[in-house]
Amino acid sequence: MITAENPVTKRNARAPYASGEDRMISTSLGEIAVRVVGDGPQKVVLWPAIFTDHNIYDRLVDGLASAATFVLIDGPGHGRSPGVAREFTLGETAAAMLSVMDALGIDRATVGGVSWGGMVAAEATLKAPERVERLILMNTPMDICGAHPKFGDRLVALGARWMLNREVFRNGVARSFFRPESLSRDPDASRSFHAMLSRADPVRLSAAVRSVILRGQPLRPRLSAITAPTLVISGINDGLYPLEGQASAALRLQDGRFAPVEGCHISPIDAPEEVKSLIKAFLTEESYR
Repeated sequence: MITAENPVTKRNARAPYASGEDRMISTSLGEIAVRVVGDGPQKVVLWPAIFTDHNIYDRLVDGLASAATFVLIDGPGHGRSPGVAREFTLGETAAAMLSVMDALGIDRATVGGVSWGGMVAAEATLKAPERVERLILMNTPMDICGAHPKFGDRLVALGARWMLNREVFRNGVARSFFRPESLSRDPDASRSFHAMLSRADPVRLSAAVRSVILRGQPLRPRLSAITAPTLVISGINDGLYPLEGQASAALRLQDGRFAPVEGCHISPIDAPEEVKSLIKAFLTEESYR
């Protein structure tokens, strides 16, 4: 019997999912698009960075599909997720991630993401630690503070609203996100990045960007409350969130591991094999169970 006192049973009663399936899931932030990849016993739920969608994980999940089942999310206003025409809090995005898990009947999983995705996953871990087996933070802002945004961050938020369809703006974002050789080596990733931004609704995507930049909460002082084993991956040449700050933040974790990799801000694109090896070890090593 499903009762209000038995939420686990209620979650497990939801519709099953299958590898290769695309699904739209209702949340407080509108319909969230997810893609399920792999059929391994471990469940890994990943949220992307702003200005990207689930395709940044294509190279990562390739080769790991037998070890884990990946639930790849498009954030509100990104990819196939329509989003909402208002700003929202980090807590709301964490609730949306947990709603995706509920809808798929996943009680407990490894959660993570790149940049914004890491912020969302960390917030979900703080909000519902019993739902998180492990945490993966890739290129994640540790000190972003919506109360005191940097001038450059404000310009990015404005550009997301008024210049999204201009190639010069998209190229500027790409230069700060990726190594030039990464997009040359991986033309599919480059095309996917530009295509997603050119199709996006500027009002809804910029609402999401403003939510991250202007309503974000510093993560660093709250890391010590995270008890789940945590892997922190940082790009050696990440100009947005430099290596030293990432390494010092990782020291605050109760059970953390810091791993620098080649590249800039989107490590699964810049260093797919390094990131894949790190995550495979993190998911399988007994010391992280």
